[in-house]
Amino acid sequence: MLKTIAIICSAATLIACSQNPRPAEQCMPTNMPGSYQLQETVSPEAQQALATVLAQMNTSAKLDKIIEVRTQVVSGTNYAITFQLDNGEVWHTIVWRDLKGNYKMTQPASKTPFQPLCAK
Repeated sequence: MLKTIAIICSAATLIACSQNPRPAEQCMPTNMPGSYQLQETVSPEAQQALATVLAQMNTSAKLDKIIEVRTQVVSGTNYAITFQLDNGEVWHTIVWRDLKGNYKMTQPASKTPFQPLCAK
């Protein structure tokens, strides 16, 4: 009888644990090597990265402002850029700059925001 109760309790515990998976992380960590880092100022390289994107966008709107730049060092540099056009639209894109200084858009401009960075 005790053996049956123990088996039922164990099974109930396993079922309860499997129904409550851990929630997905809600922010992007910044305290690990290779993670994105928020840039305090917009570098000339980030401006050139965005110019690469703007040249490929099918819009007559012009750049109003760069809202945020994040960088990630990866055999060159990834620039995750959030920017606003003069029509009020906010866009997000990622551009890779290789070690020779060539720029390539790796994530086309999208209105889907980046995952927020975790507080330090």
